[in-house]
Amino acid sequence: MAIRGFGARFVSRLTTRNSPIQGEMQQKRCVMTFTAPRWGSFKYRHTRTIPDDAVNPLTTPTKIDAGTLHIVSVPIGNLKDFSIRALDVLKQVDYIVTTDRPATKTLLELVHIEAQGRLIHYSRSNRTASKDKLVELLRGGRSMALVCTSGTPCVGDVGSELVREMQSEGVRVSAVPGPCALACALAVSGVTFSPYESDNSSSTAMQAESPSLSSLRSLRDGSFFFGNMLPESHGARLRILRNTVRQANYPCLFYEIPRRLLLVLQDIALVLPRRRVVVAHELTKMNESLHADTAVKLLAFYSRQEANMMLKKGQLVLIIDGPDADETQEYLQREAEKRRRLRREVTELVGERCDEKDSCNRIAQPKVRSRRELIRMKRRKRLIAKIEKEQEKIRMIMKINQTDASRV
Repeated sequence: MAIRGFGARFVSRLTTRNSPIQGEMQQKRCVMTFTAPRWGSFKYRHTRTIPDDAVNPLTTPTKIDAGTLHIVSVPIGNLKDFSIRALDVLKQVDYIVTTDRPATKTLLELVHIEAQGRLIHYSRSNRTASKDKLVELLRGGRSMALVCTSGTPCVGDVGSELVREMQSEGVRVSAVPGPCALACALAVSGVTFSPYESDNSSSTAMQAESPSLSSLRSLRDGSFFFGNMLPESHGARLRILRNTVRQANYPCLFYEIPRRLLLVLQDIALVLPRRRVVVAHELTKMNESLHADTAVKLLAFYSRQEANMMLKKGQLVLIIDGPDADETQEYLQREAEKRRRLRREVTELVGERCDEKDSCNRIAQPKVRSRRELIRMKRRKRLIAKIEKEQEKIRMIMKINQTDASRV
C-alpha cells in the first residue's frame, strides 16, 4: 500500500528503524495513515493562531513604512470593528492627523493607545499651514496616520484635499481599510438595482426606439450614487432630487443628520412619492434601527413622539431606491413618444422641402414675447408653484391624520 504525505513518511522512517519485522512494519504503516498529524508537525505549526506563534500572519507586527501617510478606518460605533492592522498602525506611527482631537483622543484611550503628543489637528481653515508642516515631517522620514471621528476618511469627510496635496508632493499614501457607514447601509438595505437590466419583453420595443437609453444598459447590478449630504436650503434640495435622483436608475445614498430628517422626507415625498426609501440610524450601535417604506409613510412614522425620540442623536444614512417597473415603463413611454413626435415633424418638413434654417426654427418653435409678458409669466408660474406646494402640504397632513386616526 502506497503511503504519501510528510506525516506518513515521517512515521514510516520511525517504524523501519524500530521494527525489523516486515509484516509488523506494514501493519503499523496502515494504522498510522488514518491518524491525524502530530501537534508538532509542519501542518499544525502553520495553522495555529496562538499569540506566541511567529509564523501566524495575524500576530506578526505590521511593518510601517517611513514617509508614508496611512488612511486608517476607525469603527462607526462598535469598538470590536477595529481591525488588527489598524490598531498596529495607530500604535506604531509617529503622528496621527485628525479633524477632531478630543474625539480621537477618547477613541485611542478606549483601545489603550498613547495619544499624548502625537495628535495633529487638520481642518479646512488651517489646511495650508498644516500641509507644509506634514510634508516636511513625512519627507524627514516620519510616519503618519489620517483618521476621522468615525468610519473611513475621505468618504463623506475631510481628507480628500490633503490626500491630493500629498500625492502632488510625491508622498506615498497607503490605505488601511475598515468600517464605512456607506457600505454598511448599502449591505443591509436590500435595495433593488437597475430595472433596465431586467429582461422585460414589454419594454424591449420601447428601448429599441430610444437610443438615448443604450447607455443605461451598460450599467450592471451594484451601481449606486453617493451624494454625501443634501443641501441645507429647501430649493437646492428640490433641484437635486428633481435633476439628479429622479433621473437616476440606480439607488442614491446620502448622509443625513437627525434634525433635518423630517424636512428631507417631506421633500422626497413631494418629488418622488412612489420611491422606496431606507433610513439607517446608528449602524453597529446598541440603538441601531432600519426602516424602509415610501417617504409619506416614513414621514408619518417619524412624526410620532416615540419614533422622534430615537433621532435625538446619532447619524443617518438615507437610501433612495431606483425606479420600479411602473415608473420605468412611464419613462420609456415618454421617451418613445418624444422620439415619435420629432420624427413626425422632420418627415413633414422634408415633404415641404424647407431650407435648413427654416426647418431648425420650426422644430425649435421659438416664441418671441415682450419683457412685460415674460415678467407676468414668471410671476404666474411662481404663484402656481407656491399654491401647489401648499396644497401638497395640506394633502400630506391629511394623510398623516388619517393614518393616525385609523390606528387609534
